Parts: sequence; structure tokens; C-alpha cells
Amino acid sequence: MDLFGGNAAWTLGLIAGFVALLYLYGKRRKRLLKDAGIPGREPNLIFGAILDFVWKGLDFENKQRKEYGDVFGEWFGGFPMINVFDPDILKEVLIKDFDTFTDRMGFIDLDDYPLSTNMFSAKSDTWHRIRKIASPTFSAGKLRKMCRGINLCAQKLTRNFIRAAESGEEVDLKQYFGAFSMDAIGNTGFGIEIDSQNDFDNNFVRETKKVFDNAFFGNPFVFLIMLFPELRALAKWLGLGAFPRSTKRFFTQAVTEMIKQRKNEAKEDRERRVDILQLLLDAEEGDHQDGSKISDEAAQKSSSTLTTDEVIGQAFVFFLGGYETTAGTLQFIGYVLATQSGVQDKLAKEIYLVLGEEDPDYDNIQGLVYMDRVVSETLRLYPGVMATNRYVSKTTTIKGWTFPEGAYVNVPIIFLHRDPEVFPEPRKFKPERWEKKAEINPMFYQPFGHGPRHCIGMRLALVEVKIALVHLIRSIRLVRLKDTPDELTEFKVTGILQPKTPIKLKIELR
Repeated sequence: MDLFGGNAAWTLGLIAGFVALLYLYGKRRKRLLKDAGIPGREPNLIFGAILDFVWKGLDFENKQRKEYGDVFGEWFGGFPMINVFDPDILKEVLIKDFDTFTDRMGFIDLDDYPLSTNMFSAKSDTWHRIRKIASPTFSAGKLRKMCRGINLCAQKLTRNFIRAAESGEEVDLKQYFGAFSMDAIGNTGFGIEIDSQNDFDNNFVRETKKVFDNAFFGNPFVFLIMLFPELRALAKWLGLGAFPRSTKRFFTQAVTEMIKQRKNEAKEDRERRVDILQLLLDAEEGDHQDGSKISDEAAQKSSSTLTTDEVIGQAFVFFLGGYETTAGTLQFIGYVLATQSGVQDKLAKEIYLVLGEEDPDYDNIQGLVYMDRVVSETLRLYPGVMATNRYVSKTTTIKGWTFPEGAYVNVPIIFLHRDPEVFPEPRKFKPERWEKKAEINPMFYQPFGHGPRHCIGMRLALVEVKIALVHLIRSIRLVRLKDTPDELTEFKVTGILQPKTPIKLKIELR
């Protein structure tokens, strides 16, 4: 009994010691924001504000702002976040002092190579190099050439909605629009026909969904790293990744096969291509003057070339972003049109007057002024991401506030979009707000971010959305169901804005 009792005491002592160390560690690391003079609530030592965010939803941030003002701190697990609502400070962070705030958290840095080489996660000089190489893909000239493929995908989408109207079935908007956006990014970005609109369980759609389904709470490793970012090196050494292994394997193999096929094409055929993959490959295939290939090591040091693995990483993030931004935006627009029948009718009239039966393209959709206001107002109410962030690379003072090195500036996009002083009756859908767009401070409207690191695919996403809407509204009407809510108030706890309950509607022929 003495031996057992001794062991029990020793075990309890270890547990007590571990708890004490954890407490002291938590107290020490939580001093960063307090020592910098950033106000905020006393954080939970382990979870920070995560549990409050889960339990209290969107109103949590607004309540803190009312209590602490336009600058306040909170810990998102083990990450120190400084929430900024002040537009002057945001302009300094996102534009004027960009070099201090270049990086963002991105995806958690675990064992996800080569997918982790993507532009979204890239840091500092690497990000600058990749962004410079990829930017020409989204020029007006390139987008004009992509419209033919987008129209083909939108026509297929419309046929699917017409079939749903004829059969009387309810439509899950995200499922239909997700398939459209995946087909569109496959066509415009990679010159392939994915045809997920005839197969909602297509491999590309399924593996892309896994990334979002496994984000945050869906992946225990990611959640653990959110709480204890100091464990990243150990987790990486153990081979743990933020993305499911099947997703990593699928995209690596799929893009590698695309690259192989492109390299086997005749030079003239490759030169005719204008898609994302070809531009990336042109950079990856940089040659020395003697005809030899540039090595991966040399490519990483060059300002105009990519490694093969970096091509795979960029392709992955373009699939990811191209799927979610367009599908999510169209889903919310569909909901708005079904609940605002007058808006839907006004859109139909504008399309008829401006385009007639002409196919929409990059140039003529610029005349759809009311449609642009509808899209802008939808993105104000339902931005694709709820927030973005910037890493503080060196301690900096802005407007008397000290932003300490190692913290993150959080840009609370959805709350900026719903600021009642900027947007009266912020929860109401009012496209007429955008009649005086020039009077709205751009810091309060950031559906695609702002500054040099804004979403590179913004213009492509908007072109896809508008072309899809033209084809749909010419042929069908979106009609609410009996249980369609008057307002969307419940969303999933994730960085991507997604309704808790799938939005389903009835479709009628126009």
C-alpha cells in the first residue's frame, strides 16, 4: 500500500507540476499584447477567444468593439491578434507600410509540401516573386480570351437549372454553383474539361471540399497547432499536415500529369494557350541562353522563374480559391434574388436592355450597372472570407498604437462591411448604396482584401459571376421555399463564410 500510495503521490505531483507550468507558460505568452498597451479582455490561457467566437458567433466581435474601441486585442488560441476597425490604421497596414505587414498567417505551416508552396501562404520575397509571375494571367486581354470557356460552363449550368425547374426538384445552390465554378476554373485556368456539373461527386470537387471541411475544427492537428503554435516544428517532423493526405496526393498527381501533357505538346500549341497553367509553366521552364534548364535552386533565387513544385502549389491554390469564391458568391446572390423578387425582375430587365440575346463577355458586362451594384451589395453582406490578417514583422507605432513584432493585425472584413455609421441599416440588402460608390471609404469594403496582397483572382471571379447570372436570369427564376429565412444569421465557424444550413430553392422557368 505504501508503494501504491507513493506512486499515486508521484503521479499527482507530475500532473500538478504540468498544470502549473502550463499556467505559467500561458500567463507569460499572453503578456505580449498587454505589454504593448493593447486593450482587451483577459484571455483564456489555452483557448484565447476561440470558445467565445464559437458560442457567441458574429456578435462577439461587435460587443468587444463597443467595449474597447476601434483597436483591441484577443488571442485566437496561441496567436496574438490585434483587431483594427480604424480605417486610417488599416490603410497604413495594408498599403502605406506594406513592407512591415507583408505576410499573413495563411494555411498552418505543417507537412503539406508541395501544396504549401502556394502564393496564399508564401512569405516576403517568395510571395513577391510568385505574385509578379502570376499577375499577367489576370490582365484584361487574358480575361477577354477566357470568356468563351466561361460561357460554355454557364450554359451547362443553366441547362441543369432548367431541368430542375421541369422536374420540380429543390436545388442546393452551393452544389450547383460549386460544380459550375470548378468547371470554370478547370477551363480557364488549366484548359481541361472537368465536367463536374454532370457529376457532383467529381474528384476535383470532392478533394477541394475536403480542404474546407477539414479546416479548423475539422482537423484535430490544425486545432492543436492553433492552440500551441510552438508545436509546429514537431508536428511537421512527424509528417502531420493541414490538408488530408488524399487531397495532397490527388492534386500533386493531377497537376503533375497536366504539366507532363503540356510539355509533350507542340510549341505552337502551347503558345496559343492563355490559361493560368501555361503562364506558370512558361516561368517554370526558364532556360539559360545555352538552352539548359534552370535548376529548382536557381529558380527559387530568380525573380522570374518558378520551381516545378511551386507550379503545383499555385495550381492547387487557384483550384481552391477559384472554386470557393465564385461558388460562395453565387450561392448568396441566389438567396438574395429569391428573397428580393423585385431585384431579380430589375436584373432581368437590365440584361434584356443592355445585352439582348448577345453572349456576355468581358466588355459588354461592364454596361450591367445594376448587376454590379447587386453583386457589390451581396459581397458586402456576405463576403467570401470573414477576416484577413497581416503579420507584424517589426514593432511599429501607428496613430499612437504599438503593434509588437510577432502579433497579427486582424482585418475584421464582415464587421467593417456591416458598420452602421458607413452603411445605415447594415443588415438590409440595399443595392442603391452603390450609386455613390466613390463616397465609400474602401477600407470599409474589402471582399477581396486590399492593397498589394489583395486576391489576385478578383477580376476573374467577378467575370464568372456576372456571366453565370446573365445566362441564368434569362431562362429561370429563383424562388424561395416555405422555410427559406428572411435573413441569414447562422454561419459555420470557419474562415470561409458558409451558412450553417445549405441554401435550397425552387426553380421556375422564366
